[in-house]
Amino acid sequence: MMMSKKKETMGRQRIPMVRIKKETHRQVTFSKRRAGLFKKASELCTLCGAEVGIIVYSPAKKPFSFGHPSVESVLDRYLETLQRAAAC
Repeated sequence: MMMSKKKETMGRQRIPMVRIKKETHRQVTFSKRRAGLFKKASELCTLCGAEVGIIVYSPAKKPFSFGHPSVESVLDRYLETLQRAAAC
């Protein structure tokens, strides 16, 4: 007879999409998800040649940004597009 071994950890769990109550847990989750978001943006740039700009503010109001080729160039291009659309 084989004895089944009990899992030692819970593994990767799906979390409900509600605000995390504990501030420390919220900060850790923000940092991990920010890193994941920036990694996906980088992959999009590499694989597709897309120009990407992301600006994110932490719960502590600290700004973080990712841009390829730079946040400024992507933002400038976006604003120019808006101005041309408004002029039409």
